[in-house]
Amino acid sequence: MFQPELTRVATGGALYKAPLGTPLPAAGVATDLTKWTSLGTFTDDGVSHEFSEDTDEITSWQNGVVRTLVKGRKLTLKVSALESSKAVLETFYGSALTAGGDSKSGVLDIKATVSRPRETYLFEWQDAVGQMWRLYIAVGQVSDVESPSFKNTEAVTWGFTLSALGNAGSLAQWQITDAPVLTAAGITVTP
Repeated sequence: MFQPELTRVATGGALYKAPLGTPLPAAGVATDLTKWTSLGTFTDDGVSHEFSEDTDEITSWQNGVVRTLVKGRKLTLKVSALESSKAVLETFYGSALTAGGDSKSGVLDIKATVSRPRETYLFEWQDAVGQMWRLYIAVGQVSDVESPSFKNTEAVTWGFTLSALGNAGSLAQWQITDAPVLTAAGITVTP
């Protein structure tokens, strides 16, 4: 059976961060920007969701592989931010941007070593009205950055990878308010 109506295109979305312990917004409720900080506009590459497993295969002499054990999982989000905002620079460098000596400047100290902050992240995307998908990462941390380039022919981008570190045995949680997807798989949507 084919169900082309279940094809989704991420036509818009956003990535937010908040202090550890910030809860996932309730389904159908807009993200409260007093609790969450937007990481702004990204390149047209969008947000890459990477997911992998570290496995061990148990083999027998007679039958080959008889079981595969999952030893661990890794979930990351990779983005290239176009905005040179306070939130993006602090996320990229892992340091706080502080006020400078006057009202028109700021200082961001780039340390030789850094203990990157662990924060809560929320990635939202939608295809159409009523089709919101939210990936909630209760504990996440920047695990990799891409060097920005400064040219007069292109925008400066701040590329970074967010890694889900896990919280109470869970790496992340999808919240899906897209009734056709839920009901198509035989899942009953509860009021």
